[in-house]
Amino acid sequence: MDAQVPIRAIARASGLSGTAVAHIMGGRHEQVQRQTAARIASLTLNDVYARASGSVPSVGAVRRVQALMALGWRKADLEAEGVPSGQLVTRSRDLISIQGWRQVRDVYDRLSMTLGPSQAARDRAAARGYPPPLAWDDETIDDPRATPQHGDPVQASLDSVVVDRLVAGVSAGTRCDTDLQLTQDERVAAVRGLSTAGYSDREIAEAIGVSPRTVLRLRHRQEISAGRPGTRPGSSEREELIPVDPTGSQRLRRSTGLEKVAGYGTVQPRGANVGLSARRLS
Repeated sequence: MDAQVPIRAIARASGLSGTAVAHIMGGRHEQVQRQTAARIASLTLNDVYARASGSVPSVGAVRRVQALMALGWRKADLEAEGVPSGQLVTRSRDLISIQGWRQVRDVYDRLSMTLGPSQAARDRAAARGYPPPLAWDDETIDDPRATPQHGDPVQASLDSVVVDRLVAGVSAGTRCDTDLQLTQDERVAAVRGLSTAGYSDREIAEAIGVSPRTVLRLRHRQEISAGRPGTRPGSSEREELIPVDPTGSQRLRRSTGLEKVAGYGTVQPRGANVGLSARRLS
């Protein structure tokens, strides 16, 4: 509810009725069945958007459009790529249709690491303070409480004991303690530690509860080198690190110049060979 998700969307994602969710929120139920509690406890924003029908909060779509503009994509370009004209907004409305949100998401996934054709669009976006794609994590871009990450050094909200506990547990082959609640700074430190220990982005993502692409973005934002095969205990020198997108690291590496132009941190022009928290553990 704090993330502005409608009760109907929460109900659909959790498999409950809208009435049941409303009663829980209104305090009419002091107790619920264990199955109901488990459904609610495991729910994430990604679950809501994956299963939603009707309307969803518009903030994620707005952020995606703004981020693409920061890369030099004009509204006409985005509409030609498949963004509905009604969703070409750069200030938040409360709700949009889930179909419109999915169309914006799909265009964003295709173009978020590709330089747009318009320098004027980049200049306008920079003047308006639009954060580029590298500033957002996939898990939190739809959360109105999330803020863009600027690649600043880790300074606060860091409990080294928590980070050491997580890294040691992963190195020992045990599952991550689901009671650990990682702050963004702790997540950065954990990615740094696990990358140094030789773990792949996919393995790190599983350990800290985010997507591999988020780990990839975070590493490049914080200038963390990728884990090297054969450097962690029990690994083989022939073992390969396979990212979700084999060209992902190359694309992010090429994106550095554009991010600096946009005030963050270059992406190849379209047609070049480029393909491709804040979510806490619970």
